[in-house]
Amino acid sequence: MRDNFYCLLLALIIPCFALGQAPTQTIRGFVIDTDTQLPLVGASIIIPDTDPLMGTSTNEQGQFRLDALPLGYYNLEVSILGYQPVVLTQLLLESGKELVLKIPLSESAETLEAIVLTGKRSNPNISPVSINTITQEEVLRFPGTFYDPSRLAMTFAGVASTDDQANNISIRGNSPNSLSWRLEGLEIVNPNHLSNAGTFSDRPSQNGGGVNMLSAQLLSTSYFMTGAFPATYGNALSGVMDMRLRPGNNEQWEFTAQAGFIGIDLSAEGPLTSRKNSSLLVNYRYSFTGLLSSMGVELGDEDIRFQDFSFHLNIPTKNAGKFTIFGIDGRSQNTFIADADTANWAFQKDRFDIYYENDVSAFGITHSIPVGNRTAWNSSFAFSERRASRVAFRLDDELRLSEDSFDEINEGKVAFNTHINHRVSSNSKFTAGLYLTQLDNDVYSLEDSTEINYDGIDQSMLIQPYFGYEQNFLSNRLRLNVGLHYQYFTLNESQSLEPRAALRLRLSKNQNLSLAYGLHSQVQQPQVYFANSPGLTNENLGFTKAHHLVLSYDRSINQSTKLVAEAYYQSLFDVPISTNPNSSFSILNNLEGFVLDDLVNEGTGENYGFEIGVQKNFSDNFFLLVNTSLFESKYTGADGIERDTRFNSNYILNATAGREFRWSKSGTTKQREKVFGLNARLAYYGGFRETPIDEIASIEAGTTIFVDAEAFSIKQPDFFKVDLRLYWKNNRSKYSSTVSLDIQNVTNRENIAYSYYDDQQGEIIIKNQLGLIPILSYRIEF
Repeated sequence: MRDNFYCLLLALIIPCFALGQAPTQTIRGFVIDTDTQLPLVGASIIIPDTDPLMGTSTNEQGQFRLDALPLGYYNLEVSILGYQPVVLTQLLLESGKELVLKIPLSESAETLEAIVLTGKRSNPNISPVSINTITQEEVLRFPGTFYDPSRLAMTFAGVASTDDQANNISIRGNSPNSLSWRLEGLEIVNPNHLSNAGTFSDRPSQNGGGVNMLSAQLLSTSYFMTGAFPATYGNALSGVMDMRLRPGNNEQWEFTAQAGFIGIDLSAEGPLTSRKNSSLLVNYRYSFTGLLSSMGVELGDEDIRFQDFSFHLNIPTKNAGKFTIFGIDGRSQNTFIADADTANWAFQKDRFDIYYENDVSAFGITHSIPVGNRTAWNSSFAFSERRASRVAFRLDDELRLSEDSFDEINEGKVAFNTHINHRVSSNSKFTAGLYLTQLDNDVYSLEDSTEINYDGIDQSMLIQPYFGYEQNFLSNRLRLNVGLHYQYFTLNESQSLEPRAALRLRLSKNQNLSLAYGLHSQVQQPQVYFANSPGLTNENLGFTKAHHLVLSYDRSINQSTKLVAEAYYQSLFDVPISTNPNSSFSILNNLEGFVLDDLVNEGTGENYGFEIGVQKNFSDNFFLLVNTSLFESKYTGADGIERDTRFNSNYILNATAGREFRWSKSGTTKQREKVFGLNARLAYYGGFRETPIDEIASIEAGTTIFVDAEAFSIKQPDFFKVDLRLYWKNNRSKYSSTVSLDIQNVTNRENIAYSYYDDQQGEIIIKNQLGLIPILSYRIEF
């Protein structure tokens, strides 16, 4: 085993060397109308500050091309008469891949200041408040993300990790269950491997897991919203993670391979036909933790493995519009086997054999087509399903096995969306559409071999029509967005009509003030609807609802740096709470597991706070993201007492920064560029809340018994973690290679996860989150 380890280590840290010509690369792409998706002919693309001035214009298909460009960073100025110009800054051109861009421009009757976008970032014109964009480059660059978009989201204002073993995220004091996962705009099942990671009960969670199934290789600009979403989005209370897929290269085949201590990641992309219009992008990833465990890294003594395969086909046609087909399939498992020597059983888990499996798949198709010169019609369909099962066998002192618990969740979603975008004039437009989502659930949980926690099978439909209208006033200085979203659930005929509105005022060319409001609602988890208890009527529970109000100010300091400050208020109502008048239970504190109480929609909660942050997108070989949040998160249960929620940490500080050092070595026959990068992230926030454990009652019951009357009265110690990423990159004429070292929790800080009563120890035990984890990897693109 040791010999194999040293061989792998040697293969990872020794880069390939080859001679070649001076490395150059191509920037190409197409320019389209934002609303209709029609190509813009004759758009000007200029690289400023070049002598002589370099540039080109788009052809009849809206395409442009700039060949034989030296490697490095570029700015592009894109403009055409009648449209608001765009400046793209700090576009990174490397030898391993062509830089292919899709640049949408918005029609304007007046001459406006150019919109400045950094890197491949698209214009987030979805909402004027509480929206962040996530790019592939950021996922690959930021430390501690494990190439996971949801872990990158933890660097944004108001966002905290509930446990660094998993990517569950709490937004502005809300439960991670309040988040909606979407792929290409469609709602899907939990798209994460190992959905039991970091949970108190080791049972599957609804919205998180160890790592996202979608490899960063497929990511296009994706959107993460944290409040007052526009009318397009429904069935979410705290946030929306809308992951988008990029098309593959449609002119030449390109490949990426990555190997490291936790597995391999392989991708390929290229044209499907010789006409070079359609493209295919595929990715396979296999991961394991056995190598890390052999190095002494503490991962809970479990054998953890996952693999996934994903693809994206992009098929434009001449007259029938554009089609895309996408798919993801992921398999993950973790296994814990008890030691055969009972003398080594230190904790209650040590006398269990535990098998956990999590299988997820998703398949979809999208279609977009212009209708005339002012309208675009878009439709999409996706089917996704998840099967998560956990079985635990308890060993007695004679090593005899008995089944202790069994959990299984079979969840499916069939989602369809169709909508039109119509530009009424250069100052106004509207969108109208419909979501149909069929929810299929088959859930079962057995405790102590006899007690059924939940058991139910159901097939129901969530129907969501919506309408949004945008109007610009005062020479485009004032923008108004209004809309309606309606939600109807066939399981129990719950319904909600939800107004949405946003106002954005341009105070000056670099300052904006925005105000947004929205009423939002969300269905309950299947484990809540189908909890098993005498006389239970939870299937009749309606939506949990919330009023969102956000006031936002943003100021562009320069082309790459922006300051954003937001104050928000969220009033939650119709929250499921217990019918027991002495109970403190509220669904707002739930993460995983089951609910045995009879519930009614009579609870309330509120979250309010202030956030401020500065983001300098990567420019001049440096990037910075610093933000802080101060907030309160409260709830009221059936006992009428207002309490802190489980996720009320009160304050969050995130700081992420990185620096690159670049130099070139040249000669008569070869040239190469070398890059050394150093990136670091600091996360510091208040501890989450815990409920005291009744130790005497726990000893008598042999399991953890909480003091319900003192729910969430204990504040855990503050969370502190520093992540580091070091990398060394070589750009050659035909390929680029990168050796990187990611270190999570550099200081090996023992952050607390939770407390529980351990029957083996006979006392209350504090469980810590992950310690220091080093990940060495080698990546090549060609």
